[in-house]
Amino acid sequence: MALFLKSVRPEREITPVSVRLAVIDDAADVVRLAQSLSIADGGRPSRLTEEAYRTDGFGEKPAFTALVAEIDDRIVGYALYFEGYDTDRATRGVYLSDLYVDQAWRRRGVGRALMRATARACKENGGEWMFWSVLKRNKKARKFYKTMAPELSDVVLCAALGESFRRLSQ
Repeated sequence: MALFLKSVRPEREITPVSVRLAVIDDAADVVRLAQSLSIADGGRPSRLTEEAYRTDGFGEKPAFTALVAEIDDRIVGYALYFEGYDTDRATRGVYLSDLYVDQAWRRRGVGRALMRATARACKENGGEWMFWSVLKRNKKARKFYKTMAPELSDVVLCAALGESFRRLSQ
């Protein structure tokens, strides 16, 4: 009879996730998470430092807005975005630059909570769209993102980085 019983995985305890606007004092945690994201993506460690986070996110002309997700008063994930404008639609929106959740806290709704909070912040500021990119090889992230929005097949992402940017900006 035991041959016909399904093995049941124990359910993870559901702990409430809270998302809030990141503050300047979150620098160490956001930098730690950004480093983890870069390494998880197979790249070299992020160049984001606590000083750069403070200056670029909270200086005279902030380059980004960050949100942090907390469980039991511990920062376990973050989202970083910046504003954009679409002339075709004459609408505001945001570009999600980073979304990362510590490995141990995944599959608990943290990423979805960060995505929703980013979309709500966009909407509250008059925005009507949200764009993000994901590496083709990151199948888990692509599967996650597809639960919220389709992948665009008619858009090619281009990037002037390093030497190509230096040539372009001369």
